[in-house]
Amino acid sequence: MVPYDIITLSTSQLNIPLLTAVAKLIDNDLLFPAILLFLAFMAEQGKRRNRLVLTLGVIFLLGTGVKYLAHEIRPCSTILSKVQCPSDYSFPSSHVVLAFALAAALWKKPNGWIYTIFAVFVAFTRVYLGVHTLFDVFGGMAIGILGNSVVEIAWGKIPSDFKKPVSDFLE
Repeated sequence: MVPYDIITLSTSQLNIPLLTAVAKLIDNDLLFPAILLFLAFMAEQGKRRNRLVLTLGVIFLLGTGVKYLAHEIRPCSTILSKVQCPSDYSFPSSHVVLAFALAAALWKKPNGWIYTIFAVFVAFTRVYLGVHTLFDVFGGMAIGILGNSVVEIAWGKIPSDFKKPVSDFLE
């Protein structure tokens, strides 16, 4: 057995039926993106919404690239989990990458703190279900927040001549 940190082990051993039900909903690979899109659509409108969704797509690809470079085995391969162990790699948690990218993009909004609480809850559920370690979720947080910052900076640096083909859609 791989020696995981005490927080990962003790959190994954908790058993709270209502929390398990909610965590399993978040774990769903079709429902979770739908929840994220719903939150993005509620938070932004028009071209800002389009840019947010595109940003989430870019950051998802970034997180997926890191996941396949790291080749980190999931904890559920050696410890009990509350869901079927996913077949892909563990680091970083894609759910957490996206949740924190969304939160970081919306921090300056009047209710931006709500998205941060949602992202922290998503991170907790990943460890609670036994499919990620504490390290995986902290890595996901960092990639989501930094990825959002990099995309924002990069977008600001792109000359307006290059933005014109997509400006009707994004800006």
